[in-house]
Amino acid sequence: MFFDNASSKIGILNTSICSMNIGDFIIMDSAYKQISKLFPQSQKVHFPTHERITRVGMKRQKEISINILCGTNCLNSSMLLHRQWNVDLYNAFFMKEVITLGVGWTNYQDKPGPYTSFLLRHILSNTHMHSVRDSYTEKLLKSAGITNVVNTACATMWDLTEDHCAQIVPKKSKDVIFTLTDYRKDYAKDLILIEALKKSYDDVYFWVQGSQDYEYFQSFGCLINGIKVVPANLSDFDYVLENVPSIDYVGTRLHAGIRALQKLRRSIIISVDNRAEEKRKDFNLHVISRDLCVDEYVSIFNEEHSANISLPLKSIELWKSQFE
Repeated sequence: MFFDNASSKIGILNTSICSMNIGDFIIMDSAYKQISKLFPQSQKVHFPTHERITRVGMKRQKEISINILCGTNCLNSSMLLHRQWNVDLYNAFFMKEVITLGVGWTNYQDKPGPYTSFLLRHILSNTHMHSVRDSYTEKLLKSAGITNVVNTACATMWDLTEDHCAQIVPKKSKDVIFTLTDYRKDYAKDLILIEALKKSYDDVYFWVQGSQDYEYFQSFGCLINGIKVVPANLSDFDYVLENVPSIDYVGTRLHAGIRALQKLRRSIIISVDNRAEEKRKDFNLHVISRDLCVDEYVSIFNEEHSANISLPLKSIELWKSQFE
């Protein structure tokens, strides 16, 4: 039981603090919206995940009742060596217990090792339900001994209801905004993508979501002539989605594609890792292969694509109900 009143305090493990990937801001925007609905009166105290919680943060930990870890691919099978969530046993000893909200597992990996399993069993609540973003993460977390877990999808998808998706025009738009991924570079395949976009759309926009995306974009030389660059700010991406009359999203950035759906824009996500692929399997997100030629891309762009998202509504409500 959680008491939501003016004197209550909950910790928000905020994955956008110190992040240079604007996708984390998309995640936090949705996660915080859901948390605010669940705890409208409680004070929300934000803590970083990309760097360790230090002296002042540990002092604040004594004042909160619970932590909620918000999304992103913060878990992996070797958390001693790879710390997307920068926490260790020392931090875990002083932190209040953690409940997850739409967290994910980094890449396809072997099951978690002894250290990771021990750390997660120690820091994650054993009395509350944990929310994960896909069935793959659910499987890996259960293999670490965390069985109180449900697959709710990422919080970014929770408002992609049937009524919402019915408002998204399935036909190809005049213009497009696209993304590339700095840590999943494939020059030959991305060159084909850019060629197909320029062939298919009137105006082409490129949004800089990651810290090195723009440098990678520039490496395509004269091919990018005429493409309009949108700065690395969520507000700039939102502005284009909200104000260009007819625009699609196409790209390798998963959460940019989900943001486009939030803004009632047709979205075609290109799979470059396990995150998009698992969301395609679990929730029918429109995800396509990266191994296509120009004509295949053009054909897909010209097809009608309805956004038929299959949300795990019972699991979402089950996770929410524990706070009532």
